Amino acid sequence: MRNVKKVLVVGLALLGSLVVGSTGAQARNPEFALPEKVEVKHKACQEILRLAATYQVEGLFSKEFEAGQVCYTRTDLAVVLELLTEKLAEKVVKEGSAAVAKEDLVLLAELQDELRGEMLLARTRTFQQRREGLGTRLTAITKNISLSGGLVGVLQGSIGNEPSDHVDVVGRGDLVFSFKVGENTIAVIDVEATGGDGIDTRVPSFSLLNAVAGSTGDTVRFREAWVEHAAFDERLILTAGKIDLTNYFDANGVANDENSQFLAGAFVNSAVLGAPGNGPGARLQAKLGESLTFGLGYGSGDTDTEDVFSHGYGIAALDYTIKVGELEGTYRVYGSLDGARADGEVKLKDKNAFGFGISADQQVTDKLTLFVRYGQRDEDVYATKMAWSFGGQYAGLLPGRKDDVLGVAYGQVKAVGADNQEKLAELYYKVQVSEQISIAPVVQYLIDPLGDSSRDDVVALGLRSLISF
Repeated sequence: MRNVKKVLVVGLALLGSLVVGSTGAQARNPEFALPEKVEVKHKACQEILRLAATYQVEGLFSKEFEAGQVCYTRTDLAVVLELLTEKLAEKVVKEGSAAVAKEDLVLLAELQDELRGEMLLARTRTFQQRREGLGTRLTAITKNISLSGGLVGVLQGSIGNEPSDHVDVVGRGDLVFSFKVGENTIAVIDVEATGGDGIDTRVPSFSLLNAVAGSTGDTVRFREAWVEHAAFDERLILTAGKIDLTNYFDANGVANDENSQFLAGAFVNSAVLGAPGNGPGARLQAKLGESLTFGLGYGSGDTDTEDVFSHGYGIAALDYTIKVGELEGTYRVYGSLDGARADGEVKLKDKNAFGFGISADQQVTDKLTLFVRYGQRDEDVYATKMAWSFGGQYAGLLPGRKDDVLGVAYGQVKAVGADNQEKLAELYYKVQVSEQISIAPVVQYLIDPLGDSSRDDVVALGLRSLISF
């Protein structure tokens, strides 16, 4: 498997160099200007179909789209283009650089340039297991089965932590298998192994400095295993099995993935969301309009297969997407009911408890996206009752580094009975080494850990690497 990944990375790098060498600094082709909703008859789609036929790449588009029954979004097309690029890279590896015609490389570059903003999202959604559409989108790699995965490592140490500072290493590997089991049904299995508990065992906080951590020892586990069925042109989607509710609720475009965005748990999901760990559950998504989506989810509060309906966690949400010109934003609001048993640490009482929150991200320019989160829950049931955060990411800060991303965030968590609010700031700069490899230095500053002003403030320095395939 290691050799296969190495060859694929080399192929993608070679294809990328061929594309750059073939295009130079060209202006966008006006024929490829894409609206938000795209029909199969559009020039760009016809060219993608031609490339697929020329190089024998199957399954890029759904049958409904090819028949003109449904439209694709710009992000959908970016995912298709990413998959096509992979297939062409494999062809270059096997047959040499002459296997792909120069004029087709120019065309590929023009299409990618038109969708360059969506390509950043497509790469994340395609290769990261924490994206909602993972299995559905990856099915296009082959007719009935696909494989994706990632390897992430974090080296992180503390400064100012009494009685002593520590440096810890965490590593996680995921293999995600997606199977097409029917015309509108897929099954997805995420196999995971994680080594290392990170510095959070030595630097206690509500914010969780390293959301990648959580050792599984020498055990490989099924992180997720679920079946998903789509109906009415994907306007209604049902997912059931061992699921992660945070994949579907309290989402955010720039603050929802510890592997490629912010590392701290408080910037991945709200610190007071209260969703259970991965376990038996289901979610229903209904598209009420072009911009409005309703979601309903349920998970076992005990994350096992016993008494699934006795101590559950329910959540409902509305997502509204707006677009002004080419700038898109999504605004989400949710309400939850937590019936899980008290654990004596996070939940202090055996009582059904309510919570609510918002999560929003908004493009301000084609490079800058801002986010905000707020959450609150019953203060007489939990150790923490309120959390909020805000920040943003900026792509292409340095000349010639359009795929690099700078992220900055700040947040606070309010604990019951604490004399102060815990505060956390984080800054990262993700260097995109290649299509599949990124490295990100991360700096965090934790103030009043656990809301205790008598505790020393802590600086955490980290280095995160990610290889995805």
